[in-house]
Amino acid sequence: MSTHQSNALRKVSAVTGPPAPEGGLAPGTRIHHYELIRELGRGGMGTVFLARDTRLGRRVAIKFLHTQDADLTRRFILEARATARCSHENIVIIYEVGEYNGDPFMVLEYLQGQPLKKLVTGQRLPPARAVELMVPVVRALACAHEQGIVHRDLKPENILVTDSGAIKVLDFGIAKVLQGDEVPEAAATGTFVGQLADEDSRDLTRRGAILGTMAYMSPEQWGNGVPIDHRTDIWAVGIMLFRMLSGQHPLGSVSGPQLAVTGLLDEPMPRLRDVLPDAPPELAAVVDRCLLKHKEQRFPDALSLLRALEPFLPGRYTRELRIDESPYAGLSSFQEADANRFFGRTREIAALVNRIHDQPLLAVVGPSGTGKSSFVRAGLVPVLKRSGTPWESLVIRPGRHPLAALASMVAPLVSSSSSIEEDIQEQRKLVEHLRAEPGFVGNVLRSRARRERRNILLFIDQFEELYTLVPDARERLAFTACLSGIADDATSPIRVVLSIRSDFLDRVPEDERFMAELSQGLYFLTPPSREGLRDALVQPAEMAGYRFETPAMVDKMLEHLESTQGALPLLQFAATQLWESRDPAHKQLTERAYEAMGGIAGALASHADSVLAGMTNTERTLVRALFLRLVTPERTRALVSADELRELTKDTGEMQRLIDHLVQARLLVVQTGGGATGATVEIVHESLLHSWPTLRRWLDEGQEDAGFLEQLRNAARQWQAKNFDNNLLWRGEMVEEARRFQGRYRGELPKLQRDFLDAVFAQAVRATRMKRALVIGTTTFLAMLVVAAAVALVVIHNSQQEAERQAEAALRAEAVARKAETTAREAETLARNAETEAKQRLAEVQAKELERLREQQAKEKAMEQVELTNNALLNKNGELESALKRAKELQKRARLAWLRAQKSAEEAYQAQRQLEESLRREQERAARAEQQIGVIIKELD
Repeated sequence: MSTHQSNALRKVSAVTGPPAPEGGLAPGTRIHHYELIRELGRGGMGTVFLARDTRLGRRVAIKFLHTQDADLTRRFILEARATARCSHENIVIIYEVGEYNGDPFMVLEYLQGQPLKKLVTGQRLPPARAVELMVPVVRALACAHEQGIVHRDLKPENILVTDSGAIKVLDFGIAKVLQGDEVPEAAATGTFVGQLADEDSRDLTRRGAILGTMAYMSPEQWGNGVPIDHRTDIWAVGIMLFRMLSGQHPLGSVSGPQLAVTGLLDEPMPRLRDVLPDAPPELAAVVDRCLLKHKEQRFPDALSLLRALEPFLPGRYTRELRIDESPYAGLSSFQEADANRFFGRTREIAALVNRIHDQPLLAVVGPSGTGKSSFVRAGLVPVLKRSGTPWESLVIRPGRHPLAALASMVAPLVSSSSSIEEDIQEQRKLVEHLRAEPGFVGNVLRSRARRERRNILLFIDQFEELYTLVPDARERLAFTACLSGIADDATSPIRVVLSIRSDFLDRVPEDERFMAELSQGLYFLTPPSREGLRDALVQPAEMAGYRFETPAMVDKMLEHLESTQGALPLLQFAATQLWESRDPAHKQLTERAYEAMGGIAGALASHADSVLAGMTNTERTLVRALFLRLVTPERTRALVSADELRELTKDTGEMQRLIDHLVQARLLVVQTGGGATGATVEIVHESLLHSWPTLRRWLDEGQEDAGFLEQLRNAARQWQAKNFDNNLLWRGEMVEEARRFQGRYRGELPKLQRDFLDAVFAQAVRATRMKRALVIGTTTFLAMLVVAAAVALVVIHNSQQEAERQAEAALRAEAVARKAETTAREAETLARNAETEAKQRLAEVQAKELERLREQQAKEKAMEQVELTNNALLNKNGELESALKRAKELQKRARLAWLRAQKSAEEAYQAQRQLEESLRREQERAARAEQQIGVIIKELD
């Protein structure tokens, strides 16, 4: 029960004195297992609170009556008990009746929505829409009347259209339990507890008067002595239908006490066609019969009235079909032109119509197969156009280029070009304009709406394509920014409705602003109920004048559909197959035909397989490639251009013939584009993805290829868009994956994708060649380094050997020096001996002197030999230094060998130094020996 509901439950103070105290009612108060949350509404006689049922965890509405009047309390309890006895989907549910601090209360279901008065005031409704709103009310009355309960205050304020689309009859507050046809005496003088939403006291009866609301009171309620029974409610239905169809009360502007003329039985009510000449005669007759002042001339009961109204529900009439025309849509989505054969969604349509008045941006969310597109196209749009308010509908699909799709819709509204080429140029400029100024589309549509004095509904069908077909996040954000600029305010004449699969809803927060606005308008479309499926199955056949052979056949189909994903398209397809096998003689859809096609489960698969069975192996291969291309990696339908599909094989004519054949077989659908776009192809319905085993097998087998093909398509398109820039070609691991794909893939690829792969492979070959050349060059360079190192090693080795030879020469020189030293020592010894024996052997001095001279000469020769050896060693040392310089030049290429050579050179140098030191010491000794010999000679002289 909502605030609107609480308004309908408010009571006008019609008793003497102020209302009784409220007994401490306030938010947080506990009454049994109920806790008050907040006050919803208040009237002179009572208060309605929103409360929570702490036991069952649900919200409820609790209506309290504040009065000391025992009769009023009795009637309150009577209302609760009477309503509780009427268990019906169109009557508000009463959960409990009780008493708190002396005040009676009843606990009702909590409903959110709007009163019927708000939806219909100030406009004329199309006949089908008016009947559509009133039939649930009549069904509720039929249930109440069977319990002997009359509402007696039926009016638009007491009828609530909930947010979910249900219609609920409220406030049986002045209903009475009938005892035959007699009116209890209290009824003539009972307390009035009804009210009008506007609290207009002129239309309210007072204490002691007849019960009811003046504008809707039947003649017998005006106190003409005629007993009141259930037919007084039929009168109220007639008044409401009259007002909805004509836009005014049958008595025109008459109001207040002047309405008492209604009670004059001799004054007939105006007929509907007198006020509305174009009203359908049969429907006008039904309304006029409801308003006959003699109640026995009206419909005898609500059930009879219901049977009279049902034929005027949307699509509920028999019409002649064209040759080969089916009342069912098959696997194709319903379009606006199919509104007269779209059934089973009345409640959901009413719910969305209620929300669209206050919400500029709405999303119809649901799983695949719930009929989201059909719901908007054939359900919502026709109802809006029948509402009496001018509406224009525009439909687009995002596709691969959502901004281009939006531009193609806007272009005719702003373009002044006269040729196709100019249109294409204008559209391209418009796309860039939309990217730069996302508010432009909204300005154009609002200007058109105000100029044409109509509302505009923009329907974005298959919104999930924005995420399955558009890889560029900037393109997606630009598109959602445009939609935000269109649906920017509830006072605008523009409404945007989009349909999206529920499993893609988590992608929408990519644009935070768009998601914030969209979250307020999410409408979750669930699979239809069993009754909705029954209506969708049975009523199109009845419209065409046919019926199902047996009720059991319908039940069998419904049982299968209730447990099947994508029930609606399967229903439509199976029904279409049944229709094609119908029995025109008996106007029946037969059970034998149903069994022959394999029931619901086998109808679609057997049809698709039968189409394949009539093809050659080559054709089946092409069909497989075709269907795989028409499914995204996420296993949703892909919208693909016919040109791209024709590129799947070199024989484009053969592919076009296959496409035409599959379209005729109702497995594919082709949409002709305009401007810069060409014809596009897609699978007729997503139910094929779930219900056709052959296609599921193809998808499972090609699961790995599906992701790669999508990458290939995106990469090829980007390559083409960037004028075939080689920087966008694949490299590295992607090249290897492409080679593996090429090795296992047996299908045909479009030319653009083949060219892309060819360019990738050609670039890879060039890269391989360059790599090979680089390897060869590097190898040659390294070989040269090795040769240079070898040469350096040889030079270093020769230098080492030369150093070793020089070291040996130094050693030999050192040995000579040592021998010379020994000789010198011997000479010294001889000299000493000669000095000792000089005095004794004077005679021998000359001989000894001669011997000494000879030894001196030998010494001089030895010294000369040492000097020559030293000079040779110095020359060799110069040559060694030159070799070391050459070795240093090769040091960078063979440092290790150079280090070894350097070590050897250093060792040779040390040997030389030692040799020089030895020679120096020998020279010093020779000098000292010479000095000593000189002294001896002087002494001898």
